[in-house]
Order: sequence, then C-alpha cells, then structure tokens
Amino acid sequence: MQINTKGATIVDEPKIPAKFTLFDRGKGQLNQLTDKPTFVFWAGIEYRGSSSQGDWYFLPGLVKKPYGFEIWADSLSMAAVKLPIAQFGAESDWVLNASYNDRTFLRDVLAQQLASQFGLQHSKTRYVEVILNDAYQGIYVLMEKIKQGGNRLDIADLTPTDNAGDAVTGGYLVKIDKTSGAVSRNWNSAYVSGKGTEKSFFQIEYPKSENITNQQFTYIKNYVNTFEKSLQEEQPLKATTTYRSMMDMPSFVNYFLLNELSRNVDGFRLSTYFYKDKDSKGGKLTMGPAWDYNLSFGNADYYDGYLPQGWVYNKLELTEGTPDYFQTPFWWGKLMKDSVFVNSVKRRWSSLRKTTLTPQAIFKFMDSTTVALKDPMQRNFGRFPLYGKKVWPNYYVGNNANEELFWMENWISARITWLDAAIARLDATLILGNESEVSIRAFPNPATQSIQLEFPLQQNGNLNLEIFDLLGRSVLKKALGAQVKGPQLIPVDISALAPSRYVIAILQDDAILYRFPIVKSLD
Repeated sequence: MQINTKGATIVDEPKIPAKFTLFDRGKGQLNQLTDKPTFVFWAGIEYRGSSSQGDWYFLPGLVKKPYGFEIWADSLSMAAVKLPIAQFGAESDWVLNASYNDRTFLRDVLAQQLASQFGLQHSKTRYVEVILNDAYQGIYVLMEKIKQGGNRLDIADLTPTDNAGDAVTGGYLVKIDKTSGAVSRNWNSAYVSGKGTEKSFFQIEYPKSENITNQQFTYIKNYVNTFEKSLQEEQPLKATTTYRSMMDMPSFVNYFLLNELSRNVDGFRLSTYFYKDKDSKGGKLTMGPAWDYNLSFGNADYYDGYLPQGWVYNKLELTEGTPDYFQTPFWWGKLMKDSVFVNSVKRRWSSLRKTTLTPQAIFKFMDSTTVALKDPMQRNFGRFPLYGKKVWPNYYVGNNANEELFWMENWISARITWLDAAIARLDATLILGNESEVSIRAFPNPATQSIQLEFPLQQNGNLNLEIFDLLGRSVLKKALGAQVKGPQLIPVDISALAPSRYVIAILQDDAILYRFPIVKSLD
C-alpha cells in the first residue's frame, strides 16, 4: 500500500487528503510496486488511537504510528466513498494497525480470528506493507473500522424521525473507552466498580452526536441504566431476572471467554463495544464487536498480564488496580455470581475445547501466519530493529521471530490449562447455593440404583437435570424435555455413579430452579 500526502504532515485530526495505491494480487501472492494497482483512490488520513499514538512518557518518540483513513471521492470534496478494498465488503472507513509493541504481529489478528470462531462480531484483517511518501513503514494490519452498516455491524439504521415505538429501540452502538477521537453523546454509570471510585463512561458511537435525537439518547441511556439497576440489585440465583431478559447471553459468554483466554489487560474496561438492535429484531444488549488486543496473550507487564494464571474480570478489584481511572464495569463480577451465566460459560468453554479451541488449532494458525510473514518481517525489523528491545509494556522480549512465537505459544498453552481447571471449579459454590431455599424432595436418599425427584413447576418450559460432584464437575446430564406447570415426579437412574455425595440441579431454560444434595450408597 502506497500513501502519498503530497508533502502534507499527518496529524491527529483533522484528516488530510492523501493518494492511496493498493497492490493486491490475493492472499499468498507477492505484490510488487511494478504491478498494476488494484485500487487507486483518495482518502482522508489521520493518526488514531490513544496510547498507541506515542509521545507519552512510557512511549517516547514512537515512530511507527497507527492510522485511520476514510476513502473520499477526490482530494477536495471529502465525500465518503465505499470501496471493497483487500477483498473486504465495500466501506469507506478503515484502520491501519501498527502493532508496534507486538513483535509477533499476531495478537490482534489471532483475537479477531478467535472472535469469529466464537460467534462474536469482529473485524476482518489483512496484513499490508506500507510505503508512506516513498519511505518504507513496515507491516501494518489493515482492519475494518467498527461502525454501523451492512458490511460492518449490521444493525438497523436510526433516522431523526425514529423517536417512538419500535422505531426508537435500535440500532445503537455504544463503547466503554477513553475519550480520544470524535465527540459523542455520553453518560456515566450510576455504579462504581470494584474498589475504585470511578464509574464506567458510556459513549454512543452510533448514531453520531450530530444525528442522534434527545428521544433516542434517552431511550438507550434508560435501557442500559435499567439493565445495570437490575444486575446490581436482583438476586442472581433467581430463575428469572430482568437483566437476563435484556441481555444477549451467548454474546456476553463469548466475550467473557475471549477476554479471559487472551488475558487482555484492557478487556471489559477499554475498547469495549456493545450494541442493541430494534426490539422487532430481537434487540437485546449484545457484546461486541471485539477490538484492541495488542496487550493480550501475555504482552503486558502490569496487572499480571504476563501470567497465564488468574482471572481478568476481577483483577482491578485488588489493591493494585484501585487507582486506575478505567475500572472494569461491575457487570462481570455480578454475572460470575449468576448461576445461568456461570453454567453457560462452563458449557460454552467445554464446547469450544472440543472443536476450535485447542492449542494445536491455534498454533497451526500462528505458525502458518509467521511463515507467510517471514520476508515482510525481515523488512519490517530492518526498518525498526526492535528484537531484543523492550517497547512498553512488553514483559517478554525475544531476540528473533522464533523466540517470540515460541514464548507466546507456551503462554497460550499454559493459559488454556489454567482456564480448564478454573472453569471446572466454578459451579461448586453456585450449585450448592442456599439450601434453605430448596423445595425439592428426593427419595430414597441415600439411594443405590435410582432416585425419585418431586418438586413444583411454576410455569411451562424445557427442563434439564444435571448432577455435580463435590468439586463442581458435571457427572451426569439428562434432558427432561418440555414439561407442563404443576407437580413433577421425575425418576433418575444413578446406577452409573460411584458411591459418594452429589448435588443434583433442575434447570429450566438454563436457569437453576432447584438444587439438592443426594447420596449414592453402596449396593
């Protein structure tokens, strides 16, 4: 990708016009400046990001900076034009991610790949080599900028006349982040998080500040506030809660697992997006798109980001994180006390571990990508000799590409091992719960071969049964199917269980209705 600013200097706003020439013969093909260009266009270019722009005390004189650009009709009109560059869907807004403090060039790309596999909204990525005003600038990751639209986040348009009824209910795109970038309508959460004194800061990305109406701003603010109030005040072991009815559970689970797997020190509290579509389209608060993972997978020397052990969601509740202005929203700590969320996390992790989430599958992607980048990386680090040199906030500093790759793969393997054990332990305290609330009868108890469960059902629904050992491990599952409200009598075969104590749980639509201790005795 050639960028020519015609002698002008790129700044952090406003965008300046530049001529772009893109050579793209397709994935796996070598591109030459003598090739016929795939695209030639004008665009407005500027620096983007916050700490990644450099010139901070911890990143002095950063010479390779990230860019954002918007494709224009010409050098003067600044009228946005959508083009399908890099074989992506046609759009006008793009990001060039410098990956300056990630010598593998893998972390952001791997995170987006995993987000796709997890079922989260994400940004597609392509590696490009950039030449700016005839000077080689190394490898960049071309990314789709997060925005509303058919080829990005495909949620409903909101016009200034959509102010009542179903029309006002979506779509909205909101972020939790620093305040750099374009001005947006915003508000603070009513609740502090952890031991901090700061409140989460919500910024509306779509509709833009110049387009959003007061009715629309009030609607999305009230929706989020109602969600937070319910999450803060309601009992998380209840079968039904207001906040669960307002959130898209799979996206919250997948987003949680992506941030925990990557141990993203910015996770949950910065570069965090969520959205809501119209009610008529099933609109609930939905996490995503995923964004900004350069400080993940062990690449941070603070908040234990380099350790493969430990949770991310509650790290800032410890003394070390108290002074941080950007606290993790209280949402995640509360959800980890919610039986439906925790059991959904457990099941989703187990499912992913059986399919795409294996060290072998991840390493195959990483290894093949590193091989494809061999020559570009030699050129990049010839221009920026960063091997053996720490760039904030690196913990590990390798002397070559193989050392960096080997360390990251070992870290991922250890992280998955830790999460396997940590997630397996989650259900123990939640399933046991408060025995005084139990209104289920099991007989005979102790039992040897089978047991009868008797309990009331308040509403029609699909029931499931699950039995856990005292370490919280699931040892038996049974789908009970659709049941009609009223007294229930369910026989359960426990002959395959080893003699021991267990906890039996009855679930309705993933919510735990009842839990009760049973004993499997010797014949």
